[in-house]
Amino acid sequence: MIADRFRLLAAAGCAALVLSGCAAVPGAPTPAPSSSANKHGAPVLAQPELDTAQFVPEPCRLLAATQLAQLGITVSGQPEDSPLGKACRWIATDTAAKVDFSLDINTQIGGLDQLYGRKNVFRVWQPLEISGYPAVIADEADKPFGQCRTNVAVSNTVLIAAGLQLKAGQDKPTDFDDPCPRGVKILEQVIHTLKGGR
Repeated sequence: MIADRFRLLAAAGCAALVLSGCAAVPGAPTPAPSSSANKHGAPVLAQPELDTAQFVPEPCRLLAATQLAQLGITVSGQPEDSPLGKACRWIATDTAAKVDFSLDINTQIGGLDQLYGRKNVFRVWQPLEISGYPAVIADEADKPFGQCRTNVAVSNTVLIAAGLQLKAGQDKPTDFDDPCPRGVKILEQVIHTLKGGR
């Protein structure tokens, strides 16, 4: 399943970060953050940090029913465990939306700059902005075939990732070969929620 693949990728990234942290020389000076750049080259957060604390126990609350309707989603989300935090999954492949997607509140990796520190792992790496917040589309495969994973930095330490898989086969949706815009639309709605809108 696509969700399992995302979990394995996330777990591998988390493990590598932990190992690299353990290899640090004790007492070595930590470079001071720059006002114009991060250590690994991630864009600096120019928008106010958004608080995800109230959503971590219940990540399905990131999208209200009205927002799901705007996205064409008519099924309820199911909470799941993720290696990098809490997640919620909407399985709508047998509906008109023809998509299976999840949202992860990534509180473990350490923010967007830590993801940038591992960008060489990904064959697809496309930086972008979502509602003014820095984001990146990242995937190990050259041709994801109807799937996309987009991470947006809502604070300096928290990422929210939308991982999706569009239905394949003869009944595949018309945007099967260009799935990432769906992830962007999902995350736009999430940011709207975090800003206090429902």
